[in-house]
Amino acid sequence: MRVLDGHHAVLEEERRLDDRGGKKFDRLAFARWALSKLAPRRMTVAIYRGARELRVERGRDLAGGPDARWAIVGIPEHASREHIAVALAELAGATDHPYVVDLLLGTEPEPVS
Repeated sequence: MRVLDGHHAVLEEERRLDDRGGKKFDRLAFARWALSKLAPRRMTVAIYRGARELRVERGRDLAGGPDARWAIVGIPEHASREHIAVALAELAGATDHPYVVDLLLGTEPEPVS
């Protein structure tokens, strides 16, 4: 566990995944769409274009109350839809629901503004 800011956030977990998905699609738009469907509770999520691997950092937001969380997700240009969907479903705590990743992958994303 690492304190990022003296009294605002504590890093709880950091994960890095590497997958070379070859398909061209807007990965950040897909991630925004998936997050809108997953709707993680009491969590602020920021996504950015990553360089090397899919990276998820998350922690507690001490200023937001006992259940408040934050996450930062770096998504590289080569990440596959599957890896993005699994990482975001895990982040939202939705992996215990059957078929949630299949639903994210089988549904055409709507435009996200």
